[in-house]
Amino acid sequence: MKWMAIGLFIAALMVGAGFLLTETGSTRNISPSAEAIKLCEVGSDQVQSFKFAEGAQNLEMALELDPSLAEAAISLANVYWRLGRNDDYKVTVAMADSLTSQIANDDRRMLAQMRLGVRHKSRFNGMLDSLMIQLEKSQPDDIHFMITTAQRLGEAGLYEEQFETWHHILEKNPNYAEAYNRLGYFELNRGHYQESIEHMKKYAFLAPDLANPHDSLGDVLMVIGQYEEAASEFRAAVALQPDFHFSYINLGKSYLYRGMLKSGTDIMNQVQDMVAGSELGLSIDHTLMFTYLEMNMVSEIEQTTLNYIVNYPDHELSPYFRSIRLAHMDKMTESQALMDSTLTAWRSHEMYHASKNSRNNVDMAAKRYEGYMADLADQPSTRVRKWGSLVAYMQDKIPAHDQWNARLKLARAYMDNAEPLQAQEQIRPILEANNRLIPALILAVRTDLALENIPQARQALEQLKWSIQQSDDAFYARQTAAMLEERVVDLEGNS
Repeated sequence: MKWMAIGLFIAALMVGAGFLLTETGSTRNISPSAEAIKLCEVGSDQVQSFKFAEGAQNLEMALELDPSLAEAAISLANVYWRLGRNDDYKVTVAMADSLTSQIANDDRRMLAQMRLGVRHKSRFNGMLDSLMIQLEKSQPDDIHFMITTAQRLGEAGLYEEQFETWHHILEKNPNYAEAYNRLGYFELNRGHYQESIEHMKKYAFLAPDLANPHDSLGDVLMVIGQYEEAASEFRAAVALQPDFHFSYINLGKSYLYRGMLKSGTDIMNQVQDMVAGSELGLSIDHTLMFTYLEMNMVSEIEQTTLNYIVNYPDHELSPYFRSIRLAHMDKMTESQALMDSTLTAWRSHEMYHASKNSRNNVDMAAKRYEGYMADLADQPSTRVRKWGSLVAYMQDKIPAHDQWNARLKLARAYMDNAEPLQAQEQIRPILEANNRLIPALILAVRTDLALENIPQARQALEQLKWSIQQSDDAFYARQTAAMLEERVVDLEGNS
């Protein structure tokens, strides 16, 4: 599972939500109730497997048997957050905070404080650095400490060190399935697609009864344009776990990428009804918006953006989208004023100063806004400069496939500025990774036409036509392909 959001201030998952309560081979008791310990272990393991409802039930039962079991309260708080049960979450976090302070054993207490500390709403967050220093001395090989270390390295943008830490975790526990999932996404983000697939297959081998390995493998396959194979993985995930909403979301996305809008949005709407009011509902709207942005589906972007503003008026991203809508309404002054105040608020947030990733996300959002505004009001040369600034900034900060939308925007600006060779440079690596990405194929035909590369234009056009063969009749790319066909035929007739 991979969250579908740009993550400006979206909370990270609570590290260790699903880890076992004792290390392998340990006989350390953490509760006078053996049944409570067992229920807590089972519930935590279910959380790690994204079986939230079952995990919540077992963790609640564990706390009924032993109301002092801090580990159960910590895991349960995370489940409540994931399920959108905000009131229960706040109460349980407070309970976990109190119980953690009462743990007598130093090592156990510090580990529990560490788990709460990775959440910025916990008072232990301010102690996290000192906790990590102490745990590094007393329990450097504790797998839970290493998991937290891996997350913090990622937040700091130290991805190679994070990669090494996940490998170190596998050295300690070769059967720690989640490590293969993390390494799979790491390789995906580096553009090493075959290596990513191999890690995901190992993940599935170690966790054959779980939905998430299929979902993760589907994520990789979807990036490289194997949409049908990805859809099969998502279906396999929901067959194993019918309430695995992430795969329903991804299945819908696999249809959208093929231009099968009705099928895709129908699935999204069904899942939205199931998870209304939870973080998953927000994730679905993010997925729709960023998929439409990547596919350059203007009318769908406008409607989905409006829905987002209405449904999430207090979310940190709503002012951003409102400012873009104001610009589309030709209210440029109001748009810029709102964007300026939004950026000021984001940059005053504690996360902006505490997290390198948050700073990067905010600064990229600012540059993206400038690109959008240039598309609406400026000359092509200015658009090239604005989108080029964003592409240069994001190169070493986010995965290659997450840069594709900005590169496509830059390529369109280059084309409008009569620079087809430069446009080709932007779309070439995209098509090398995914030769079915429809907006990139449209640009490939356009650039070859501009350069009068007739055989290449025909080849790109045929690939485009094949890629949209399953799309809805009203899908915009069908009309675009028809117009491009006329231009290619004209050139072929004149050659």
